[in-house]
Amino acid sequence: MQQRNERKDAARHREIILDTASQLFHQHGIESVSMHQIAKSAGVGQGTLYRRYSSKAELCMELLAESFGRFMNSIEQYFEEAEAAGASVREKLEGFISRAIAYIAKEIEWFSAITPAAVCAEDRMDLYKSEPFVYVVGKLKGLFDEAVRNGEARCPDTDFAAFMAATSFDVDVFFYLTKDRGLSVEQIQQKFVSHYLCMFLK
Repeated sequence: MQQRNERKDAARHREIILDTASQLFHQHGIESVSMHQIAKSAGVGQGTLYRRYSSKAELCMELLAESFGRFMNSIEQYFEEAEAAGASVREKLEGFISRAIAYIAKEIEWFSAITPAAVCAEDRMDLYKSEPFVYVVGKLKGLFDEAVRNGEARCPDTDFAAFMAATSFDVDVFFYLTKDRGLSVEQIQQKFVSHYLCMFLK
């Protein structure tokens, strides 16, 4: 019974911490909010907070994971509707790329918060094993495989093509294109779509 109560308390603390952090981040910006402020606003001790999240980046990663779950659901719904409508591979690839870029733009602050932690991690390759990256690779590979079956693909090595395409959905690339190149989200979507359609499809 005691263990069950402890699990309930842990789950309740997690929910309170995530809800509080999300509200504070949206109100003040991630950089302006401290772990001390999150603990105080959530009504939990700093020890409780740090036992679950060793850094603000870890907290952001969990919030981003929940956000990515919603993104995956929206993508699955999009593909179901596209299949039902008889959309071509070209149309589905365009739709997926546009939605992926829109998602990065929407969640850019979360991505920027976790990037330093990811770069400093002992195993940098873990990024390529993460659920978001694996999911994007899988969706792109599925589209490229369909293009091969239809005789529309330029590149028969769909594994490598999907991996290389997925690496370009990167927060640093997005920052460079928006900040240094001055491109809008819509322009980035158009350029990504044009590039990958020309590169991978006949």
